[in-house]
Amino acid sequence: MTRARQLALAGAVLCAVGALFAASALLVPGLALLLVGALAPTWVWLATLRTCVELEPVAATAYEGERIAVTIGVRRGILRVGGGAQLLLGDLAVALPRGRASARVSVSAIAEHRGRQAIGPARLRLTDPLGICVRELRSAEHELLVLPRVYPVSAGTLERVQHASARGRRSDAQLDLDSLRAYDASGPASRIHWPTVARTGELMAREFVAESDPRVIVVVDARLPASEEALDRALSAAASLCVHLARGGGCQLLLPGDARPRTIGTALEGWPALHARLALVRAGTQTTSGEWVRGGRTIVSVTAAGSGAGAGAAWRVGPHPLPGAAVAFDVAGCAGQLLDNAALREAA
Repeated sequence: MTRARQLALAGAVLCAVGALFAASALLVPGLALLLVGALAPTWVWLATLRTCVELEPVAATAYEGERIAVTIGVRRGILRVGGGAQLLLGDLAVALPRGRASARVSVSAIAEHRGRQAIGPARLRLTDPLGICVRELRSAEHELLVLPRVYPVSAGTLERVQHASARGRRSDAQLDLDSLRAYDASGPASRIHWPTVARTGELMAREFVAESDPRVIVVVDARLPASEEALDRALSAAASLCVHLARGGGCQLLLPGDARPRTIGTALEGWPALHARLALVRAGTQTTSGEWVRGGRTIVSVTAAGSGAGAGAAWRVGPHPLPGAAVAFDVAGCAGQLLDNAALREAA
């Protein structure tokens, strides 16, 4: 039962008792309570007429730790005198200009954690002068995707990783079967995959890649993170390495749940979509290992686990350094270690 109804009920009881026992002294407060109980909700109802609160759209994406501006538009209705109005965004109380029919109020918030976050709703609470009745108007919510922050990577770090990639190349580079694709008449007939033609009746050609592909593969391991904070730091490290390695000659990124790595070009082609997917990585998602490990490519395993590294990794990057390996560089609070001997790789 609302406070207004309680007051009205109390007033009705007083009036009934006063009439029953001819106690006129009870009639005045009884009538006053009845009047207040009726006027309070009416006042709030009039105050909400033509009143609205809107949360203006914010940017679709932001980086971790970035301050974002949020603008709230408020339009007051036909009754703006007396009573109270409180504007809230989440648990934050926002100062609202008084006496104005409409106002736009700007507040700032910090995008703290990666992933999807809801901004809003903005809430406008209206009360009668005595604070008996309260009615709350709400705006729509807006969704914000918070991306892992990209930190600077020193040129020396890139040189170390890329040098390991170059060192892994073989002078007698071979071609390795990568996949089948529809046959193009302009291509050589020697690449037609006749078993597939016999089975399906469609001309399919073999597509090869150089077995000594020099691109660095950044592999994200989210299976057993030491903590959620460790996973956040590892994902920021992966994002930082991908951006700077791609600009230095291109790289590939293998995300948990993907069967094959995705290529990021030197002009960061394909990176925005992969960056958004990095923001949504969840702990416990498996990382697939497959034939992409072959070919002398340099594998950088970025892990949030307290120990271990991916199969065939030349580098291990994580918030918890692996004992027995020197730290070659730091990025986003993670240590980069070169696993340069078989015993160390087996221990990883």
